[in-house]
Amino acid sequence: MDRTPLVPPHTGFNIFPNSPIFSVLLRHAHRNRVAIKDVRLGVSKTYAELLSDVLNLRHVIRSSLDPQIAERIQDGQEVFIGVLAAGGYEFAVGMLAVLALGAAAVPMGELVR
Repeated sequence: MDRTPLVPPHTGFNIFPNSPIFSVLLRHAHRNRVAIKDVRLGVSKTYAELLSDVLNLRHVIRSSLDPQIAERIQDGQEVFIGVLAAGGYEFAVGMLAVLALGAAAVPMGELVR
């Protein structure tokens, strides 16, 4: 018997996907430790701050998606979203937000001439 319909969906504004990376990040968030020190931006963020920023960016991305793309993600189909950000905190938040959305994150870099 498939019990999937009996389990509540793992979705919501403050809910991360049930995956190992987010499980580990959530465990560390309870310890109030620094997750990232970005020297370029001059910021130091805890795991809780990182996850909060990931949730906020995920909401921004989701609200800007074409409804057909959002439906494809909801249906579990492959959707690729590019992340263009300088390395550091912004990049980490971008990559995690796309993963938290349920899409595949594609890191993109600037062309340097």
